[in-house]
This record gives sequence, C-alpha cells and structure tokens, in this order.
Amino acid sequence: MNPIIYFFALFTLLACVDGRRKVEPVLLADREAPLGWIYLRVYEDQTFEFESRGLERRGDIYSGKLSIKNDTLFFSYESAIPSAGSIAITDGKYIAYINGEYPERLSIKKNELFLTTDLSP
Repeated sequence: MNPIIYFFALFTLLACVDGRRKVEPVLLADREAPLGWIYLRVYEDQTFEFESRGLERRGDIYSGKLSIKNDTLFFSYESAIPSAGSIAITDGKYIAYINGEYPERLSIKKNELFLTTDLSP
C-alpha cells in the first residue's frame, strides 16, 4: 500500500483517541447520606467538586476553588453554594462544614494535600 494511505489511516485512528488524561483527586472525602452519598473531590490545582448524589446516577455538583489556612478550608464556589456551607475545618481524618444550614461531616478517604493527621496545638 501507498505510504500516504498508511499515514492518513494512522492519523485518523489517532484523531479518534481521547487525548485528555483523567485527573486524579488529591483529596477524597465522603459520607453516606439518606438515600445517597455526599462526595468531596479536591484536585492538585486546588479546584474541587462537592457532589450531593441521591439514588440517581449523578447528583448536584458544586465546583470552585479551595484555599486552606491552618486547619480551615475555604470553598469559593463558581455559582450556587450547597446547604453544607463554604467553610470547613479538618483534623486530618474528617472534614466538618461549620457555616451551612446543617452540620456536615465527611470522612477523608484519600489525602495528598499535606494535611497532617494531628492538627492539635
């Protein structure tokens, strides 16, 4: 076969491949909710997704940027703020939202944000 045909065939196949890499979260926290789950995913660039999922496959996702000062996490949401709130504290094992309409506490499953497990003075 002609090398030009090989080139175009290879180019077509490579163009069909999704070149985006899946980004892994550096922090994962969650809890089981009545009839669903609450998830928090934080990425290396300090963006996050707070997801409230019911029995359906995908729930409400609130995203934005995270800033951390000592043991306090400040969530700057892109649009709506979930009922859990926008400020949380952590002890390295749990994340507890403190300014929402109700208290929310998530268990940390993965932590590569360099949050220490002992934040006591």
